[in-house]
Amino acid sequence: MVREISPHAGAAKMIRQYMRANGIVGRVNADSYAGGSSVNVYVDDMPPAAYHALEVYANQYQYGNFDGMQDLYEYSNVNRDIPQVKYVFVNNRISDEMRQQIWEFAVGYYEGMDGAPALAQDAGMFHHSGMRVWGDIIIHREFRDANSGFWNFVNNAQLVA
Repeated sequence: MVREISPHAGAAKMIRQYMRANGIVGRVNADSYAGGSSVNVYVDDMPPAAYHALEVYANQYQYGNFDGMQDLYEYSNVNRDIPQVKYVFVNNRISDEMRQQIWEFAVGYYEGMDGAPALAQDAGMFHHSGMRVWGDIIIHREFRDANSGFWNFVNNAQLVA
């Protein structure tokens, strides 16, 4: 007797296989609940271009999206050839080490960062020249933007090495 797996488990399995084939380290969880199902993908410190590719791949397993203006779910991506779920979430978390690397880069790269704390964990908000500077926002923007100074620096450093 062949055991069939649920659509949410099937979608999670396909995403796991893609990640393994592409050397992506992470975790994939599937869940089903009243009114739907979802797949959650967790990766750490993934560069924006690689994260985007993973997100594009994973999103094919989501059969629609929620339209908050009309308060309804639209079935806009239905594909009966693959297992699909109501929601796919891809989460790219920043490790403490990566936060520190980005912060050190930003302090040296951006003008007006004199007096910035040395540690990323203290970068929440600090005052400089009478202005409030939100270090956490700088860190997140640098991490999420493929064209940020940080990723350009990292990519150029890899090309030189």
